Amino acid sequence: MHSAPKNRWLIAASAVGIHLSIGSVYAWSVFIKPIVNRTGWSFGDTQFTFSIAILFLGLSAALLGPFVERYGPRVSGTVAALFFGAGIAGSGLAVSAERLTLLYVCYGVLGGIGLGVGYITPVSTLVKWFPDRRGLATGLAIMGFGFASLIAGPIIQKLVVTVGLAGTFFTLGAVYFVVMVLSSQYLAPPPPGWMPTGYTPKAVSARVIQAGENLGVGEALRTRRFSSLWLMLFINITCGIAVISVASPMAQEIAGLSPAQAAAMVGLMGLFNGGGRIGWAALSDYAGRANTYTAFFVLQILAFFLLPRTPDALLFQVILFAIMTCYGGGFACIPAYIGDLFGTKHLAAIHGAILTAWAAAGLAGPLVAAWIRQQTGSYSQTLFVSLLLFVPALVVSLLIRFDRRMPKPAAGRTPAERSAVLAGIEEHPFPARVEFLPDIMEFVAVHALRAGLSPEKQSRIQLAVEEAVVNICHYAYLEEAAVNRINYPYRSAGQLVIRARHEGAAFVVDVIDEGLAFNPLAVAAPDPRALLEDATLRGMGIHLIRQVADEVRYSRRDDRNILTLTMKNGA
Repeated sequence: MHSAPKNRWLIAASAVGIHLSIGSVYAWSVFIKPIVNRTGWSFGDTQFTFSIAILFLGLSAALLGPFVERYGPRVSGTVAALFFGAGIAGSGLAVSAERLTLLYVCYGVLGGIGLGVGYITPVSTLVKWFPDRRGLATGLAIMGFGFASLIAGPIIQKLVVTVGLAGTFFTLGAVYFVVMVLSSQYLAPPPPGWMPTGYTPKAVSARVIQAGENLGVGEALRTRRFSSLWLMLFINITCGIAVISVASPMAQEIAGLSPAQAAAMVGLMGLFNGGGRIGWAALSDYAGRANTYTAFFVLQILAFFLLPRTPDALLFQVILFAIMTCYGGGFACIPAYIGDLFGTKHLAAIHGAILTAWAAAGLAGPLVAAWIRQQTGSYSQTLFVSLLLFVPALVVSLLIRFDRRMPKPAAGRTPAERSAVLAGIEEHPFPARVEFLPDIMEFVAVHALRAGLSPEKQSRIQLAVEEAVVNICHYAYLEEAAVNRINYPYRSAGQLVIRARHEGAAFVVDVIDEGLAFNPLAVAAPDPRALLEDATLRGMGIHLIRQVADEVRYSRRDDRNILTLTMKNGA
């Protein structure tokens, strides 16, 4: 086990710093009145800036997720700071020049891109640092996003009075840039193979890998799991935003709150939004993500049924605050849920793709709420439509469980079940580093023995696998190694997968990596005369693999090298 070079709780604090900065977007409503008074723009045109920002949050998170994975949290966090800081500061120029289009470009487009990249950057890193508390870790960061409006709102109001509207944008742009850049510098993925002290992962040697673990983005997007997560998040956000967008007038209409009381209630909603993110996320570590999402929808079906029938002001607010905890909790639990279903290797990219649900809901929620209110003249119908939407979401939260059942642990299997597992495909991921060779050799030895290979053939297949693994460790990830030598850890070290299986009477091992494309079978055999002069001649390992394995095959699929080594039973 490797010791952590960084304190993972400081990693979490850095993530909170980034999310507190970008989460200030939720305080946009504080800007609306000063902007309208300064420029004469309509409330609708000014409010549309927020919708553009949320749209580009989702789009940039989806499109730039692979960028975050490729260059790591330090670079992507700095890029997010540049876009978000420039977008906020540029908004000051827009209001000074009274150019609405420039405001859309600066706050909406540039700021939205900074939002998207900044949102997924720390989350994907935290999940890797907290395999034992995925929900808690992501809840901490995303809690910062939810609480940000409580902090930013009063500050913005004070700054507008003291330094003016444009000065407020300039000041906040500079402050957010500095905070995000400094926070990004401490962010880094854990070293390959690192685990928290005292934590034993559920995965053990020679286990059956769960279908879908560490899927690539393209593979994940084609699964029902991804569609299910997207739909659940979309419905949760759409209905939540629909309520948020009409909370004040709805409370006055249904529960009889005064405008001042309704305004105070809206402020408290932000508190429950943020609290729900950490509370539900932490609970999901114990209850499970599937159970947590089911609880969201059951609770909200009941809440949306009761809300229009609750004239009591206190009870009305309690129900509304419960809805807000579910709204925030949906955001906080989704990264950990992705890690559960798809693995953490490509989490940033998959999380970014999932967040397109946020972009779509950010546009759909307010529009749906306003349209229903206009058609019916009542907010009760808005709540009824949301209730209906939660029913299919609840069904999906139940059905997704059938796609994620884990096999029984080896210790809990009967002899017949163990035999059935051994006849199937078993594989194990390893960091592509030579110090993990003993673990790899142990894995191969266990399966070679179970396959009934003779001691001599067990040694031969182990030797072939060892040579293949050493070749991968030295050459497959040269580009990553070069980057890491310059500034570790822009990219984590590569991984390889060892897959052991039976093909008839033969024992087969696949050695899989995602490094540079390389076909060892295309390498010419070394000249015997050259071998006499230099026994370390490059290519000897490949030659040795051909000599000791009964059959060697190579293929390149889905950007992965697959070297297949076959050892036949018998003479």
